Order: sequence, then C-alpha cells, then structure tokens
Amino acid sequence: MKKDKVAALAKTYIDFFSGCGGLSLGLGFASWKGIFAIEKDPMAYSTFYHNLVANDAPYRHYKDWPNWLSKDAHSIEDVLEDSTTLKHIEKYKGHVTLIAGGPPCQGFSVAGARNGNDPRNFLVFKQVQAIGLLRPIYGIIENVGGFERKFVNSPIDGMSISVAEDAIKEMKQLGYNVGKVTINAADYGVPQIRKRIILFAISKDFAGSLSAEALLHDALNVVGKEQRTALRLSTDRYVNVGEAISDLAGDSQVDDPEFHGYKTCEYLPVQSTYQELMRKNISPQIIPNCHRFNNHSNKTIELYKKALKTQPVGRLSKEFLYENGCHSNKRFVLDISKPSSTLTTAPEELIHYKHARVVTLREMARLQSFPDDFAFYGRYTLNGPARGIDVPRNAQIGNAIPPLVGRALGMALDRITNMVLANDVAISKYRE
Repeated sequence: MKKDKVAALAKTYIDFFSGCGGLSLGLGFASWKGIFAIEKDPMAYSTFYHNLVANDAPYRHYKDWPNWLSKDAHSIEDVLEDSTTLKHIEKYKGHVTLIAGGPPCQGFSVAGARNGNDPRNFLVFKQVQAIGLLRPIYGIIENVGGFERKFVNSPIDGMSISVAEDAIKEMKQLGYNVGKVTINAADYGVPQIRKRIILFAISKDFAGSLSAEALLHDALNVVGKEQRTALRLSTDRYVNVGEAISDLAGDSQVDDPEFHGYKTCEYLPVQSTYQELMRKNISPQIIPNCHRFNNHSNKTIELYKKALKTQPVGRLSKEFLYENGCHSNKRFVLDISKPSSTLTTAPEELIHYKHARVVTLREMARLQSFPDDFAFYGRYTLNGPARGIDVPRNAQIGNAIPPLVGRALGMALDRITNMVLANDVAISKYRE
C-alpha cells in the first residue's frame, strides 16, 4: 500500500459493537475520525448519539456520518446482511484505516456462567467478516480474558481452539498479521485494574511480515507512559480511588435534579489532577450528572456501616456477609489508596470507602475514565428478566472500553504507522 494512500485515509475508523461510546471517545481524543458506528441496544446507542454524533454533542467525533445509514440503533447482522446497506459499505473497501470494536463478552466472562451456547459468542466473526469486506490497514477486537479460553460442556467442545484463536486464524487467512496482547487499563491512567485481551490485525499489504503482537505490545508500553505524562498523571504508580472520586463524596445531600425521590450531593473542590481532567468542561455545574444515591434499606445501611467500621478494605468475606444477612458473596469496600478492582455492570458490588452506600453511576464512570460532561441515557439500572439483555446506564458504563484505553490504542496505531512508513532500523526487529 503506497504511502500517499495511507496518508489520505486520515486515521478513519468504524466502531462495531460501539456500546455507549468508550472506544470511540478515546479514539477521538487521539484525533481519529469516526465514519459510522453500529450498536444494537437503543439505550446504549442513545448515549452514543447524544455524546458523539448529534450536532450539539460535546464530543462530536462523527461529523461525516453517511446519509444511507440512519442515526439509530442497528445490529451488525442487519447491516452486513442487508443487500442495500451492504452495497454502500462495500464502497468503503480500502478507504478506512481501522475496524474496531468490543463484541459482547457475557458468554466469555469468567465472572458469569461462561455459556458456550450464547449466540453472542460468535458475533466476533461478524466483525472479522467486516474486516474482510472493508480491508482496513488495522483491525482491533477487544474482549475479556475468557475470550481466549476453550469452552467445556457445550456443543462447541469439538473446537480444538478458543474463539479468539479461531478469529485469529480467520484474519490471517484474510491476509493480516495477527497478534494477541493482554492490557491493563491502569497502565493508561484509568483508576482501575482492568485486564483485557486485544486481538490486533495489521494488513500485510501495508506492513509485510511483521509481528503484530510485538508491535502493539511495544507501542502501548511507550504510549502508556507518554499518555500519563501528557495528562499530568503519575508514571510511577496507578491513579487511585481517592484521586478518582473523592470530590464526589460530599456529606450534605440535596435532591437529585433528574430523579424525583432520590438524593445526590454537590461537587467538592477538585482534589487531584485526575479530577481536574474529568471535570475540565463542567465548571459552572455544581451537581454531578448520574450521581444518584440509592435508597438503601436501614438493614443495608447498617451492613455497610459495619463493614466500613470493622472489615478490611477489599472483598468482604462470605462469612461476614452471610452472618449479616447479605445473600450475595461479592461485595468490595473500595480502598482509597489503590485503583479499583475490575468494574462490572453491578454498582451494588462496590461499597463506598467513606459513606454507607454503594457507588453511584458517576463514580463508576469516573473509574472507567469517562469525563463528567459525558452524559448517560436510558434507564438508570435494571433488574429482573431483562437484566443482561437490555443495556441501561449501569451496564453501558460497566461494559465500556475505558476512553483512556481507546486514546492509548489510537496513539499506539499512530506510532506503528509512522514506524512502518519510515521503514528504518526501528521496524526491522519486528520482521518475522
């Protein structure tokens, strides 16, 4: 692929399985330009649209959305299997730099049942199909660690490799060098220990025979330090919970402006560089968005008070929880001096380090590195039969790729592109 053609692509991308927009937000921070995005759930797409697509969006990274695709929720199957839409998509062949996305992880997650029958497990191959159709320079697929493990006790036991390895095999057959890199979000300034698998594909037409895994691994190592330096975050330790959310821990409660019957609090003064970064665009605002306090029962409040007073920080013991009438065995007391453990879609798992309550959605968003002017839409939380199917605000946040991870990936791709185009001694060590 000629250098002038690579330059003309102008760092464009399509985000499949975009969710509420964490990856797109981060890529936009790295000056990448979104063409369009696909998200099936209407609530998650609403958040994505209002923050990244609408004319008045605070982070309008999709300025040239094509007229042939309505600005609505769409499934990847509908888009790739509709003959009319497919004709429009095919016109982008060779004219997009990156196909990226994080396919649903519920069937892979070791925190769940790891259901081999979950049809969402195979949506990754739809993304691979899109890579084959559009022939981008790069492909990125993000997922949980369970993505690279074989299933057992399921109809796909006969597979000799994991879904991740099968996807790698298919992308290699399409003419890509493909690698698998494990990342930790905390390395890029996210106040959370969040390890994920990145499948990284780089076109042989562009790069020849290079080790995709080594390229991305080394580029992210460099970018991680550069990013934290640029954002004025510490490079010798991780951002901790206190630095992330202490300004949201006001003692005086006020009525929540969005949710009648619920309380919230006003901002406290900024207490860290990270908080300054998250609040950069909301200085006139005194009440955080999506910072609704749960209406806990007296019994639950007493449990949390007892936990804060008598238990060490971190995961509460099963014995303590059961003895105090809590039937869940998964509750954590946040440690103010460390990054959070891996965030899930369940705010009830995390007990605030100071107050006898669980974290709010804004606190979850902070732990995921969403800035405070990034608003979330749809139902606040969801229980019952639709849990795990619909995507309310708590699930949007918990499932998202942290924006600072997206930014780091965008910067890493820039670094790789420059190295390949320079074709100097720095790139020679990656040749296979």
